[in-house]
Amino acid sequence: MKDDDKKYLLEEITKSHAAILDILAGVDLEMFVYQDTDWRIRDVLGHIATWDGEVTKSLRSFPKGTEYFIADFDEDETDFNEQAISKQRKLSTQQIFSEWEKAREDLKTALGDIPADMFPGEMRYPWGDEGGSIPKLVEFIVEHDEEHREEIVRAVQAQQKK
Repeated sequence: MKDDDKKYLLEEITKSHAAILDILAGVDLEMFVYQDTDWRIRDVLGHIATWDGEVTKSLRSFPKGTEYFIADFDEDETDFNEQAISKQRKLSTQQIFSEWEKAREDLKTALGDIPADMFPGEMRYPWGDEGGSIPKLVEFIVEHDEEHREEIVRAVQAQQKK
């Protein structure tokens, strides 16, 4: 992999983060996104920050020749996600927002620190039962962002119709 490819991957995770940021302008982060689970926009941002943090740990381990994955993680990430959100609900909305921003910057730094020639190598992903290349991991991050961005957009649009 060339440095240009690495730059492209960094741009992709920057753009997907910015796309979420764009829809947050003027939006109440306490707005519900999922009525059935009581998740609010702030919880979605905290959720993304949590996963960015887990991915960062994996990325930082990879060049050292070690692996990071979440201990006792099962295929259904519901418990893991709910535990993280439960802790984050003790934080203010501004703290959650700042954590979301910082987690993405940390992720970009970790990604940027990996030599480009290591990108095609195989690494373990933080959820433990799967591994692959760094570009594939970045693809998962971008898809995760897009999924939650679309959910936030639907919630905002539904609120505006009221």
